[in-house]
Amino acid sequence: MTHSICFIPVVVRRAALFTLAVLLSAFSALAQHSGVKTNALYLATTTPNVGAEFALSDKWTLGADAGYNPFSFGSRQDDEGRTYHPKFRHWLVMPEIKYWFCKSFQRSYLGLHGIYSEYNVGGLPFGEELQDYRYQGNMYGGGISWGYQWAIGGRWGLEASLGAGYLHLRYDKYECAECGDYVGKYARDYVGLTKAAITFIYYFN
Repeated sequence: MTHSICFIPVVVRRAALFTLAVLLSAFSALAQHSGVKTNALYLATTTPNVGAEFALSDKWTLGADAGYNPFSFGSRQDDEGRTYHPKFRHWLVMPEIKYWFCKSFQRSYLGLHGIYSEYNVGGLPFGEELQDYRYQGNMYGGGISWGYQWAIGGRWGLEASLGAGYLHLRYDKYECAECGDYVGKYARDYVGLTKAAITFIYYFN
């Protein structure tokens, strides 16, 4: 199935991808004040992810995280013989700028992040809406985060962070059984948790 994307999400998507490309190109030039990282909580959702971050000054850093989940899970049948194909397919990019209260990559910070994602999700055992329906669409938005980073070796760090903000979701909804019927097109605004991370970081300094 395909879905249409309106003009605004396309602009946001291109801006997010451009930001990630700039970060990755600047990363090699600023390697003495930078690191690569992965979010263990995001990995726990079966989503491989990687991020890069570098210092702009003694107090500011700029980074981006990207995740891609191409997986479907084992099929199942309900009591009426209908077949379901659970999936959590999506990709996501999250650029973020951080202000550190002590020094870049040390102790606590406030961050401002953006989000863009496209997804095809359904058949998952997390409530009736996700179990019985499939959703295909995109979301974009952003939020404010707080985090704290600990050094766990000469080149390693551990960071915990939470963020909240706004997301706009646009999606097509289908019944989740095999060859499920199209239900309709929807848009939804969400305010709440937009980031949760326990991140392992490797520094290049």
